[in-house]
Amino acid sequence: MERAAVVDGVKGQAEWWLDERLKKIKQEKHDTMEVNPFMAPLISALHGHTNFIELADFLLGGHFAIGHATGFGKLIDEKILPRVFGTTKLDKANRRDSIFQRSCFDNIDHVVHKNGQDTLLSLKASKWTIQLGQAVELNKSFKDIRDLFQAHEHGYDEVVIATFYGTADKLTDKYRLVQGISFGANHDVHDLQDYVTVLAGQQFWSWLGDHDDTQLWVMEGIQGAIEAKREELREAQSLLTEFRNSFARRYAEFIDANGVIDWAEILKATNGG
Repeated sequence: MERAAVVDGVKGQAEWWLDERLKKIKQEKHDTMEVNPFMAPLISALHGHTNFIELADFLLGGHFAIGHATGFGKLIDEKILPRVFGTTKLDKANRRDSIFQRSCFDNIDHVVHKNGQDTLLSLKASKWTIQLGQAVELNKSFKDIRDLFQAHEHGYDEVVIATFYGTADKLTDKYRLVQGISFGANHDVHDLQDYVTVLAGQQFWSWLGDHDDTQLWVMEGIQGAIEAKREELREAQSLLTEFRNSFARRYAEFIDANGVIDWAEILKATNGG
């Protein structure tokens, strides 16, 4: 792919993502976030928070972090891959009335079209995404897919399982288990090294974009989106500051003049008693 196409495409999709996250921040109400009265004093002690504002900053970050991470995964999976790199996202519509309705294809997310060939892609977020049971199930599913290929029921001669950040040498052994490489314990897996390829980070982006600098082009597009949204982002940061302060004000009555937090009273206010 050409650098300009990737940079501009990613920039447009990342701007959309920022707009969506900004909407979430603007719609948020401070009363939707609560303090876990048992965990909060432990967190404060662990992180050395000296006042409730510091704790509020920490909790606020956690409050939004899961949504941001989920949204970013969708940005890569549902927007950047199909709209910038031209993959076919195997959503419900694209699975209908095709071989992809078979359960063994449930963990195939995209068909990647490059150099005149189509490759099946199973996209994972990070090295920790696959657990032992999932790895064994993936191995079984991918064997079934290979069996169908060998029976000439489809023409996909490779499955790529990939993470969009990290390096292959840092992936857990569960990714090797998916290929059928089992060390020590017998996990009853099939050798799929001739059919399943594992890619991580730069290797994945280079393969996807057919250029070693593809990941840098993606980052350039993300940075371009940040610059384009600079004013809106400043507004969001002000909203987050007010959100934090409003949240902290809810608990002001439980903090004495010396800044000492009465955790027992917060517990009773939260749980009753």
